[in-house]
Amino acid sequence: MRNKRLQVPGHNWGLHGWGIVGKLEVFMGELSPYINPLWPEAEWDVSGAFVNDRELIAFFDYTKRVLGFEPFHLVHGAPLCNWNSGRVLKQLLRSVPEMHAVGKAYEQRRIAVYLTFSNLLIEESHLSDPLGNALLRFFDRHNPTQKNGVIMASEALRAYVRREFPGLRCVSSILHIVNRGGKGRADVYKRLAEEYDEVMVHPDDVLNDALLETLEDKGRYTLLVNEYCIRNCPLRPYHYKTLSEMSLNFFGFDGTEFEKRQSKNGCRDLMRMLIEPRMEVLALTTLELAHLYEMGFRRFKLQGRGHANAAGILFDLVRLIWRQDGPEENEMQTQALRFFESLTSGRVA
Repeated sequence: MRNKRLQVPGHNWGLHGWGIVGKLEVFMGELSPYINPLWPEAEWDVSGAFVNDRELIAFFDYTKRVLGFEPFHLVHGAPLCNWNSGRVLKQLLRSVPEMHAVGKAYEQRRIAVYLTFSNLLIEESHLSDPLGNALLRFFDRHNPTQKNGVIMASEALRAYVRREFPGLRCVSSILHIVNRGGKGRADVYKRLAEEYDEVMVHPDDVLNDALLETLEDKGRYTLLVNEYCIRNCPLRPYHYKTLSEMSLNFFGFDGTEFEKRQSKNGCRDLMRMLIEPRMEVLALTTLELAHLYEMGFRRFKLQGRGHANAAGILFDLVRLIWRQDGPEENEMQTQALRFFESLTSGRVA
């Protein structure tokens, strides 16, 4: 059951503003008092590499210096290239010095990077792509945590990375499940967990308790928690395939048909998404995320595909990773304000 009270032995904590009856009690140990006590051992995979790096690094540095803990240790993303099927945007064209600077900034902070090379259509003929290979070489060599990896949905690319870059983790993309008939199938997830180092769970399956309970090694699975697409979206497989086609022919791709289908799908109509039950967004509530944590899952992904800028990602980072205020407190509101002010002043703390 999802909507139940959360009871964890330890320290009393008021859940002001969350609509949760009762107390949360968490043993904090040596953890910073500013870390969110609902899921203190959560491992966050954060979107925005190569697009929102300034803001992500500012958040990381501020949280470490001022609040006393490192908020995340993994980011994902990729610049515009044939293998990318995450954000396929002209704004992601990056120069070599820019890409090098991004990689070094994360390396210096021992933040692992997952390259979103999740194009469904990658075949042997695409494996010579110079930019894709240059990025693989860089993150294979600049890998202080030995946790850099590649999110992928192509068996050809998986075999290539395993052979040529064995130091990189192979991660099965959500696209793998969505477009190859794996939704709701425990046998598919278990097979992928044997073939890959980590498996991204389909957003609809994150709400499928019966399926999740059958996944024994929960440390091999990552759950997306802030998906702002509609639940059971009928357009999802077509959307992902369109992005893959666009990546392989970015400057010549005709997206007219996709625009027509998306406009009819309703996912651009915020009012419909808010009032129609069948279109409820997949972003998890606090209770839903806490329930998954109680089940034993610790790896959670924050996506940024639908965000026009870093504001949405930063909001989710503050909301999920930082402690929330109790009824008589306003400390975390103050810290959030100081952090956002630091972005305009150019000073992290």
